[in-house]
Amino acid sequence: MKTRKNVRIKPVSLNDINNIMSWINDPDVIKNFQHFGKKFTKQEELKFLKKVLANNTDYIFSIFKKGTNEYIGQSAINQINWQNKLGRLSLLIKKEHWGKGYAQEVIPLLLEYAFKKLKLNKVWLMAYQSNKKGMHIYKKMGFKKEGVLQEEYFWNGTYHTIIRMAMLASSYKKLTK
Repeated sequence: MKTRKNVRIKPVSLNDINNIMSWINDPDVIKNFQHFGKKFTKQEELKFLKKVLANNTDYIFSIFKKGTNEYIGQSAINQINWQNKLGRLSLLIKKEHWGKGYAQEVIPLLLEYAFKKLKLNKVWLMAYQSNKKGMHIYKKMGFKKEGVLQEEYFWNGTYHTIIRMAMLASSYKKLTK
């Protein structure tokens, strides 16, 4: 279990299902998923969680507020391609916890895990171009823009452009010296 000043993360377990169900059907929180509009049942999510726990390409963590143990959201290094040593950073914060600085505390924990424990060479992420706050945080954390996916997602009646950002292990080492 890793901690920072205000948060701690722990590997997800089946016991986290009720926490996950508290946001899994919130369209504002899951808009980065590609299955917009589908409502998930607890049974479906448990089946998915069991599948994730059994593979070696997804490392998912539950996020808790340090001190109170209040559930904040989920984070992951997932979609790992071991041959190329790269993985995707994912971060979901429950809506009531937006704007409180938790992302800036969780991202360094995930990067440390990805680069030091998993020995990845690259961590990438996807963000809505319109997510100015997220883009600011990712740049501040050291991510660099790699590409633009024009009108990649159709959500809420509009096409949205997605930005792919990444950090290399060499850049991470420089940032953490």
